Amino acid sequence: MRKNFYYLLMTLCIMSVFQSNAQSKFKGVVKDNKERLSLFGATVSVLSPSSNVEEKTTVDFDGTFKISSVKAFGTIEISMHGYVTKVISFYKNQDDTIDLGTIYLEDNLVVEKDVIVTTSSIDVIKDRKTPISSSTMRNYEMREKVSNKDFIELTSQMPGVYTSRVGGGFGDSRINVRGFEQNNLSPMIDGIPLYDLEAGIVDWANISSMNDVATSIQLQRGLGASKLVNSSVAGTMNMILRNANHDKGGFLYNSVGNNGYRKFAGSYATGQLKNGFSANFLLSATSGDGYVKSTNFEAYSYYMALGYNKGKSDFQFKIFGSPQWHNQRVSDIALSNYVFQGNGTNEADTKYNRDWGYLNGKEYNTKVNFGHKPLGIFQWDLNVSDKTQISTKLYGSKGTSGHTNFSGGILGASGLDILDNNSQIDLNFINQYNSGNPAVFGGTTFMRDPNYNGQYVNSPFNGVFTDNNGNPVASNDSGLTLLSEITNQTFYGGILNLKTELAKNLSLNLGIDSRKTIYNKTRIVNDLFGASAYSIDFYDALNASTPGLWYSLNTSNTALPEPILDFTKKNLGATPVDHNYDAKIAYLGSYAQIEYDIWKLNLLAQGGFNRQFIERVDYSLIDDSKNATGELAIDGYNAKFGVNYNITRKHNIWANAGFVSRPPVFVTVYSGLNNDVNPNYKNEKFKSFEVGYGFRSRSLSVNISAYSSDHKDAETPYYTPELGNFGTTSGIDRVNRGVELDITAAPIRKLILNGTLSVGDWKYSSNATFYDLLPGSTTPVSTLYIKDHKIGGAPQLMASIGANYEVFSNFMFGSNLKYSDKMYASPSLERYDPNFSVYKENATFFKNPILLPDFTVVDAFASYRFRINVLNHIDLRLNVDNIFNRKYISESNSSYDVDSPDPTTFDSNTLTGPTFRENGNVYRGLAGGNNAFFGLGRTWNFTVRYEF
Repeated sequence: MRKNFYYLLMTLCIMSVFQSNAQSKFKGVVKDNKERLSLFGATVSVLSPSSNVEEKTTVDFDGTFKISSVKAFGTIEISMHGYVTKVISFYKNQDDTIDLGTIYLEDNLVVEKDVIVTTSSIDVIKDRKTPISSSTMRNYEMREKVSNKDFIELTSQMPGVYTSRVGGGFGDSRINVRGFEQNNLSPMIDGIPLYDLEAGIVDWANISSMNDVATSIQLQRGLGASKLVNSSVAGTMNMILRNANHDKGGFLYNSVGNNGYRKFAGSYATGQLKNGFSANFLLSATSGDGYVKSTNFEAYSYYMALGYNKGKSDFQFKIFGSPQWHNQRVSDIALSNYVFQGNGTNEADTKYNRDWGYLNGKEYNTKVNFGHKPLGIFQWDLNVSDKTQISTKLYGSKGTSGHTNFSGGILGASGLDILDNNSQIDLNFINQYNSGNPAVFGGTTFMRDPNYNGQYVNSPFNGVFTDNNGNPVASNDSGLTLLSEITNQTFYGGILNLKTELAKNLSLNLGIDSRKTIYNKTRIVNDLFGASAYSIDFYDALNASTPGLWYSLNTSNTALPEPILDFTKKNLGATPVDHNYDAKIAYLGSYAQIEYDIWKLNLLAQGGFNRQFIERVDYSLIDDSKNATGELAIDGYNAKFGVNYNITRKHNIWANAGFVSRPPVFVTVYSGLNNDVNPNYKNEKFKSFEVGYGFRSRSLSVNISAYSSDHKDAETPYYTPELGNFGTTSGIDRVNRGVELDITAAPIRKLILNGTLSVGDWKYSSNATFYDLLPGSTTPVSTLYIKDHKIGGAPQLMASIGANYEVFSNFMFGSNLKYSDKMYASPSLERYDPNFSVYKENATFFKNPILLPDFTVVDAFASYRFRINVLNHIDLRLNVDNIFNRKYISESNSSYDVDSPDPTTFDSNTLTGPTFRENGNVYRGLAGGNNAFFGLGRTWNFTVRYEF
């Protein structure tokens, strides 16, 4: 017995020595099972037989990992948030490294995956950690849903988000988040702000192929997670581009759809080569006739990323551009006009577009948008140590964009008033009249007289005008010209961010952000419509010392709007007319952000300050002189705080609060086509408070949030093409409150259900004031009665439900239903002035925002993936949007009640007249005089995509 005991003891000692000296080594590659992409940041752990973590490492950006352990047996666990954890058992008795090969992690279909970035200069949300409301779309989700939509429409299934195609043109969509217009949204590409500091607009058409080149798009609602000082008040949309070292492979893509839609795209990535270099390329071309009449479009895009990774440094250079042109539907159309174009009684022709006509037998649209503004990015991430990273980002953009408008008039009529029997613009009449030939309109023949040396010179002014000496110099017969409002844009800037771990679970970000922008604004002539020339600078020449100068300085140089492949070609090569000025905007900001994780708490605090310098430089078109205002400095700042508490592994609660003081945009400060400063400008103030709850399990994910946002001292400029921004509406105060819910569930393995609910209470909290800044105005100040009015432009009640079902292996079918209600019209606030003489005498003022009809839209898709081998496959996909062809009003910019006087029969002398109801001018419960745009009817798209 004793002898056996010694033998057993000796055996155990030998095994112990063997296990302590043996070195278990493993390597492998971790990828996701859906896109076969590397899962950078996944955790690989070696567990002892008692499930204790012995060793741990993270997967590198190319998906590879190496790990070793002194244990001879145990398990390897591979895990990542949003994926099902995989466990591999091992028993090791040799020192050779075991290659585990490629390990594919399966999606957790109900848990939103964290966006993984390698640089500290891009701010993303971490689930159950960052106390911010957010929704994320991966590239494969964008491919599944985009169909032939504008990419921005993909966000419409997110809580609190409403998108509209506006007039229906390519790239003309707008987004509304929690009741805030998109000029309160901060769009970013790779952490670089795209917000237009001159006018506050967002040009989605210029980045129309973002869904092809972005790895993910994350919408952060409310305060957002961005560290930069130019904070949003509605949300931050971060579009994250593919790095050069994206996994090796590529795709070819071909798509066709309704109304001649077609798109081709091709992409290839080298992956990271052994020498550390990498490259990623994409080209695409898109064209079509458009769902709405005469909304043809043509767009291209290109993307190139070059990278080099060596030691502690990672260099990335990226360039992205989308030259495009597209015809638009922009001009107001009353509901009664849609009906007139339909059956004349109760059916509307929702495709009607009055912005086009025929010229010499060919279709000609007078509203065209065009542009090419490529963006270049250089990024250097230096990992000084495991705890410290310095991220440097330099960026710049140069290009031209514009849109066309009529200028001038004929016998007091604008271009949109001269319509043929089909209610389209009578361009043949305009062409004949402009050139001095007999022109017939409405059975009457008209003929124009020459106005300069036997020539027919057009000008912008449509009305009687006199010079400083009291001499009449113009009539209401200035001729009609098609002009382009041109923006020649140049901006460049940089972001420097230092991220360091001060202590365990305590990290600090410090940074500076600087940018300089020059918007050169002018007009060029697109088409003279038979006239001899166009007056170069009618207004300045009018008051010049030389009489008659207004017509002698003219140009016949024209340029057609088109995709501008040469982005350095200023003004399309044409001569500037009417005005020419620079809007110069520069800012310098600094920020600090600290994050602290302790126990189950995650704390976040951030603050920043910036100084903005703006200057206007006016260039004379008569001589070489210029007049500059000098720089005007305006300060802005923000601060936000948040906390997340993980109650258990499934439950968490969070809250955030903050405030923003945002400088006004350029056109609010310089509110006219001159260097005069708006004396009433001030910073906008924004305060926000939000709380939320989250639940996570393998089969169910729930997010609930409630928000309260107070926005004060907002200001909007009042614009006309002739006078520019000659007035402002100031003191716009609003309160936006609401609750949002989104749920994803997988009750069975092949079925995924999702739903959202957004309930808002958005209204103006005070009256506003309109300031007329024109010299000599008889009513310089007007009160706009908007207090307690509902804020329009988006439904205050939205709900959606969707389902995806795998019918059989690799064949998916799905559908989504979205219901929208409580949406009000969003007219210009200036129309809420009942005492303004023009509105009063024409019964064109509004009392309350009207409630638009509710609507439900159902989309559906079917897809099949044919696998050629492990890496190569072909995807076939059919999307049908608005499958039941529902007609619905997507927005309205007027607010006539059915019982208010109909302006078409109103007597301005007695200030009386029949109402819309009495005239029978009603469409689906709305006054027929209300302008509106309809959503698109049934559309379809079929795609073939080959991945290799």
